[in-house]
Amino acid sequence: MEQLQPMRRGRLADMPGGWQAQYRALLTTAEEAAELTELSAPAAVSGAACWPEKYDAALARRLLREDARIELDALFMLHPTELMGPACREHVTCNSDFFAMERAFAAQGNLHYVPAHLGRTGAWLASREPKTVVAAVSPPNEEGWMSRSLWAGTLNRCVFDRPGVRLIAVVNRNLPFICSGGEEHTLLHVSEVDAIVEDDFQPTESTVPPPDETDQRIAGYIAELVPDGACIQFGLGGLANAVGSCLAYAGKRDLGLHTEVLTNCVMELVEKGVITGAKKQLLPGKLVTSHIVGDRALWRFAADNPQVCLKEVSWTNEPRNICRNDNVVSINNAMEIDLTGQVNAETVGPRQYSGTGGQLEWVVGSQWSRGGKSIIALRSAYRDRNGQLHSKIVPRLSDGSAVTTPRSCVQYVATEYGVADLRYKSVVQRAQALIEIAHPDFRAELRRSISC
Repeated sequence: MEQLQPMRRGRLADMPGGWQAQYRALLTTAEEAAELTELSAPAAVSGAACWPEKYDAALARRLLREDARIELDALFMLHPTELMGPACREHVTCNSDFFAMERAFAAQGNLHYVPAHLGRTGAWLASREPKTVVAAVSPPNEEGWMSRSLWAGTLNRCVFDRPGVRLIAVVNRNLPFICSGGEEHTLLHVSEVDAIVEDDFQPTESTVPPPDETDQRIAGYIAELVPDGACIQFGLGGLANAVGSCLAYAGKRDLGLHTEVLTNCVMELVEKGVITGAKKQLLPGKLVTSHIVGDRALWRFAADNPQVCLKEVSWTNEPRNICRNDNVVSINNAMEIDLTGQVNAETVGPRQYSGTGGQLEWVVGSQWSRGGKSIIALRSAYRDRNGQLHSKIVPRLSDGSAVTTPRSCVQYVATEYGVADLRYKSVVQRAQALIEIAHPDFRAELRRSISC
């Protein structure tokens, strides 16, 4: 590992005896860490698989005992927590810039969505001026460095590298040490923290159902747009897995990876020799990502793997970094698209369902890349609870829908019926191209809508 220097001075940074002595002196219980939490200011917490369970339960008990309140700012809850349980509804206000499990909590009335690009998550968290930051990390290596691990990328240094912030590290032997480096590294040194809690909670595994026939058909069209040597960005879900399968089946070679999420699909493409990173201009040979989302097999693959390079999401999703690689192909999902090309990837009408995520960052960055391509993928139609079929390509977005990607930025759109290239097309040409890849049952109706 390259020689890194601690950038922050923790509470015992000057203590003699090296990082081992500092570690022992910083050890505290979850209850003591909860007492260290300043309730008069927000607290930022590492999310998803890195949610600190003992601290969560201890802080919930403190809030109930003292009849106190706190604001939590975090990203991507994967399972129920004590702090977000019904008992703490009047004691906790939580903000998130993505909705997954958060959808279940929203009905409680104390969880609120923050519209923000994923790459700006760190800046948003820092803007709340938290006084307590809780980061789940791996055990330290021989030099005293701890990895922020699976979901390191969103709890950026800018959140805790501020005066007056108390940084609590939750050390978990079940979190892998994942390699990083450079100015945007995702490691923490023992000397940088103010308290350490040991909590070997089991990180939540993320699995997706296998792709179905529709996913496979969409993926087949997408794979045709990916040249050998391209640098790809994957999302999550069955479609991403299907794209991976199609890339391998098509015999694609020397693909690179620069993405916000490294998944099991990527691991399998590396093992098959499809992804090598040999043609990348930025960090050649490296699997560049800000999150590791999958199961234990993926965690074992990523642990101490020098090919994996974990970066903060503000860096991976910066379009000026994305475009430093040639032939970037970004693949993102949508919930609906109107006939002018406006993309909604996050709401069902006015109801928040997902999040803005990094879609627009990747749409822009990939098109800035020399030879790059941006692909928006969606099924042509869906069935509601009553079994009625509805088109996802619509004359206009549903009332209250968010525009995740504006029509002026959209390039390729793929469904199971083909690919439409919208870039530089007129509004009439766009509508005609999208109708050609709409579900056949709705094409006539869509044509009538543009002739009115």
